[in-house]
Amino acid sequence: MPRKIIRLLDYAKHLALCLLLWPAAAILRRVKPAYRGLWLVSERGNDARDNGYWFFRYLKTQHKEQNACYVIAPSSPDHSRVKDLGQTVKRGSLRHYLMYMAADYLVGSHVQPASPELMVFYHLRQLGFRPRGKQAFLQHGIIKDEMQWLRYPRLKIDFFASGAKMEYDYLEKEFGFPKGVVRYTGLCRFDNLIRGKAKTNQILVMPTWRGSQYPKGEAFTQTAFYRQFQSLLNSQELLDLLKEYDLKLIFYPHIEMQGELGRFTSPDPRIVLADYRSYDVQTLLMNCRALITDYSSVFFDVGYMEKPVLYYQFDQEEFRRFHYQEGYFSYERHGFGPVVKTQEALLEALSALAKNGFEMEEEYHKRLEAFFPLRDENNCERTYQALLALRGKA
Repeated sequence: MPRKIIRLLDYAKHLALCLLLWPAAAILRRVKPAYRGLWLVSERGNDARDNGYWFFRYLKTQHKEQNACYVIAPSSPDHSRVKDLGQTVKRGSLRHYLMYMAADYLVGSHVQPASPELMVFYHLRQLGFRPRGKQAFLQHGIIKDEMQWLRYPRLKIDFFASGAKMEYDYLEKEFGFPKGVVRYTGLCRFDNLIRGKAKTNQILVMPTWRGSQYPKGEAFTQTAFYRQFQSLLNSQELLDLLKEYDLKLIFYPHIEMQGELGRFTSPDPRIVLADYRSYDVQTLLMNCRALITDYSSVFFDVGYMEKPVLYYQFDQEEFRRFHYQEGYFSYERHGFGPVVKTQEALLEALSALAKNGFEMEEEYHKRLEAFFPLRDENNCERTYQALLALRGKA
């Protein structure tokens, strides 16, 4: 059967289930406290490490009067940390569907927020189906590239959080949402970052993924991504530098690249190949002295904490071929650190940082202040107040 037909049947299945359960959800909303005035919060449905988790934590600690429930698979390594805070619902369960249609607020770091299947419900919304609750997109990270699928009317949403002033200006000007949908509130996870201090001598290497069409399996070992980072992890110059300054290097590829982590090797215990089940991204960011990335937006989080960044961009043309196209953000003009394209230049820049005690240079600090005029611990509070203001709006 053609893939397009299979996809349409999948959409029809989810839509039919929602329509069948709609009357039951309406009744439950009136008679069951667990469904009344509900804030349903999620990330992908199998994790709790991002803006969804931090907003849920804020609700359960600062606004206990709100009925909030978190969507997460019981098999998730993050399940216990959410369950310790409050009510959870199994992703994709019958109860999840009922809550999705009964909730007053659907809040999440991905689109469509808190839905049983994110991309299915993203397309169903385009086709005209929408749940009754206000849909709040907290974002997964600050947008810096061109993302056509997040523009209106492809993405239909009631609230779109922005984490930085330059990003907000770009979204307001280019993405076409009705006035008031995009709000500069800051990202919820930033509340915890501002308190972050480097507790270790760790250098974090966190490259991003290359898109769904990038080679996988054995073919991955022939890519520039594998060759360059494998070479770095085995560089004697790097190992000497780590030993000289008593540093540890944590190599943590994007979650979409974690399946290839086992193909990387390193001969030295100072270099850790970190898998996502054992390491929390935000903890790594808070503990690092400096970040080496290629194009990952996690550098915004590190910059938020006034820590230095190095951009190792050895495959710019290939990256754009497989991934997002460049948006408003220029690494050379707006970045929080130097852009390097060779391993030699990267190690020179890292050595200079170590000699300087990992202090951010004044030029990059000025860029940081211009990018984040709001830099505090009130991002969840601003988000909460903005969502409360949606009540009663059509």
